[in-house]
Amino acid sequence: MAAFLRKHYDADVSRFSISRTLRQDKWSQKATQNIAQERNLDLRDEFMHQISQYRSEQLVFIDESGVDKSIGIRRRGWAPRGKRPRQIKRFHRGRRYQILPAYTQDGVIHFRVFEGSTDAKVFESFIETLLHYCGLWPEPRSVLIMDNASFHHSDRIREMCTAAGVVLLYSAPYSPDIIPIEHFFGELKNFIRQVWNEHQGFIIADFQSFLEECVMVVGQRKKSARGHFRNCSISIDEPLD
Repeated sequence: MAAFLRKHYDADVSRFSISRTLRQDKWSQKATQNIAQERNLDLRDEFMHQISQYRSEQLVFIDESGVDKSIGIRRRGWAPRGKRPRQIKRFHRGRRYQILPAYTQDGVIHFRVFEGSTDAKVFESFIETLLHYCGLWPEPRSVLIMDNASFHHSDRIREMCTAAGVVLLYSAPYSPDIIPIEHFFGELKNFIRQVWNEHQGFIIADFQSFLEECVMVVGQRKKSARGHFRNCSISIDEPLD
């Protein structure tokens, strides 16, 4: 900010003066929200209009998120003023796992946790199983929504969805803020950090099973799921009789 004032207004103001003025005006320093430069507002609007044509209980969001043991390293802590908090931790991240759920307004209806990365074969197998939990359009859980990863566009996925009578949609690129499952991942990772220290033995013995337990706990939070949908401007509809 000091450089900006110097360049555009030829004003030489110290960082201390800027900080003091901002605090006097009740501004505070916060973590920034990063917005992708590649985001296309027209595609976002088109996507929001597209899903508004469906009832919320028809929507099933699918995505994957990677996790390793570095998630348990705390970034903040308490310490006397002038001293920096320390913690003794292993810095070896270990194996990386993928969490692949299907998320609805009632929570997670199906998921898989596995070591490695997601590819076309893994994703197609997941969709094949997920379709058993879906309804025939226009029943509940009959609209699958996923991002634009290349392996999400396979012919086999389209063929399986068509055969199952399920609608397949793709979300707007670089727009995680309007996708409920992205908010679920945030809640899930916060939960993992909260329970990390009390489950050290479980984590060391079987990290994959620990992650599965966490997904089951957070994935059953119906109130949170509906809150995530509303935060993405998706109105909640109850199933029709």
